[in-house]
Amino acid sequence: MARNRTFTAATLALALAAAPASFVAAQEATPDTSDQTMQSGDQTMQSDDQSMQSGDDAAAPQANAQSETETPVFEDSQIEAFATAVMDVTEIRDQYASQLQGVEDEAEQQALIEEANTEMRTAIEEVEGLTMEDYMAINRAASMDEDLNQRIAQRLQEMQSENAG
Repeated sequence: MARNRTFTAATLALALAAAPASFVAAQEATPDTSDQTMQSGDQTMQSDDQSMQSGDDAAAPQANAQSETETPVFEDSQIEAFATAVMDVTEIRDQYASQLQGVEDEAEQQALIEEANTEMRTAIEEVEGLTMEDYMAINRAASMDEDLNQRIAQRLQEMQSENAG
């Protein structure tokens, strides 16, 4: 897969928000709600974007949450695997998002959403050294831990540079 993207911390936050963790969790619970989980993912991405724009107001609750629960420590190999999965998932998500824009029939939309969810889950599971549970744990931790988020963003930028050269 071509990986010609430049990742910043904001891009990473949006990519993580759009990652299939919510899709997968909802899919495992009730497989027939894929369209609702995709909409939920879109709402999460919008709310995360609003949180980033609101500045200090959004940071205060996150700081309190961090002090109450300790973020797990992830090895460099886990960050590497996660970054690979994020790049793959982002590419798949972008591909399907553009396809969905032109589809008005709900049944076709549902089929595309299910296909995208399956492809994203497969992409994550195919990354060596990463399970779906690991992916979801790192995703959750990165949304609460700015240092971890920065580690991931840095690795994504390094990977993008390596692929460009």
